[in-house]
Amino acid sequence: MIRWIKAHQEYMDFTSAARSSRTSHFYAPILASVDGLALGITISKKVGNAVLRNRLKRRIKAWCRMNDSKLPPACRMNLIARRGSALLSWDELATELTALMEQAR
Repeated sequence: MIRWIKAHQEYMDFTSAARSSRTSHFYAPILASVDGLALGITISKKVGNAVLRNRLKRRIKAWCRMNDSKLPPACRMNLIARRGSALLSWDELATELTALMEQAR
C-alpha cells in the first residue's frame, strides 16, 4: 500500500537525503522508512502549465497503482519532475519510472 506524502515537513526531510536515483526526466531523493513505502510528487512550474502538471501527477499515480510490485518495499521517496517530463508518452513515462524504481531498490 502506497502512502502519499502531503505534509510540508515530510518534504523538507528530503533536503538531507544521502541516497537518490536519477533518469533524464526525474530525480528522486530517497530516505529510509520503517512504515513501508511513502511517495511524494513534486512538479514545478518549469515543467509546464497547471494542466500539464496535474496530468503528469495523475499519470505518475496511475503508473504507481498499476505497478505496485516494481516499487521499493520500505522507503520514503520524492519524485521530482524535470523539464520535458510532461511531454513524455505513456510508454516513455513507464520506461523512465521503471528504471527509477529499479535504481531505488
